[in-house]
Amino acid sequence: MKVYHTPVMLTECVAYLQPRAGGVYVDATLGGGGHALGMLQATEGIRVYGFDQDADALAEAKERLAAYSDSCELIGTNFSRLRTELALRGVKSIDGALFDLGVSSHQLDEQARGFSIDGNAPLDMRMDRGQNYSAADAVNKLTQAELTRVFKDYGEELNAGRIAAKIVKERVKQPLRTTAELARVIESVAGTGSRESLKSKVRIFQALRIHVNRELEVLAPALQDAVNLLSPGGRIVVLSYHSLEDRIVKNVFKTAADGCVCPPRAMHCNCGKHKQLALLTKKPLAASDEETASNTRSRSVKLRAAEKIMGET
Repeated sequence: MKVYHTPVMLTECVAYLQPRAGGVYVDATLGGGGHALGMLQATEGIRVYGFDQDADALAEAKERLAAYSDSCELIGTNFSRLRTELALRGVKSIDGALFDLGVSSHQLDEQARGFSIDGNAPLDMRMDRGQNYSAADAVNKLTQAELTRVFKDYGEELNAGRIAAKIVKERVKQPLRTTAELARVIESVAGTGSRESLKSKVRIFQALRIHVNRELEVLAPALQDAVNLLSPGGRIVVLSYHSLEDRIVKNVFKTAADGCVCPPRAMHCNCGKHKQLALLTKKPLAASDEETASNTRSRSVKLRAAEKIMGET
């Protein structure tokens, strides 16, 4: 039977989280439930809240975590609502949080979802299929300037302007509705069959996915919410898969670890900011050679971890 999604750096994630009996933990990106299962198997007597906006992921996780149904609650929404949903359940503090960012193996493998550059599928890319806005809406409705910005900011694509212009020109003839149609437009600018052409397609698809799902917009506030909720000694672990995500994680962690932002010449602190975190990873960790050989998704992963400083809330 095909595995829904293989959890990346599972051993390392659990080791950094250090789940302890009686603790409350959040898996902010539940996926197929692999990381949550690892937490529950590592320590008895913990409570896990799992968040995911993808109905397929929730269904898979529910089955995978059936034996721990009394210890695990699945919440069908984006982690941007983490603080609100926990408050609704009377949870005022947590002992650990895990974020495994980006797209899951299952979402990439299921071509009908439109995340992959391979095959021919509807231009969808919605993680929450209940939302109305899709990649087709973005490609056919955004202005040339807006498309250029999306491709530059979220894909770091050098041909962003040219590809955006070509999309606008082609959609006048007929709206772009499939991944194959979009791939052909990208190839008409970046070329076909070359490594650089492939990279351009990957970057454009990534940019559209991030835009459609507002992935980077909600990341920093959600991470800060998790940091604020952590009890003293509680830990946060984040897995990111490209530089844009990792940059945000690094900055949130650094700000929380630095505390005071007053200029050095200030005699007294006026900003009121205090150190919240101690960094457990000075530099991000990568997956082992053994893991990257067996799980291709782990090749680009960066793991960062931090601990809530005692006495800070």
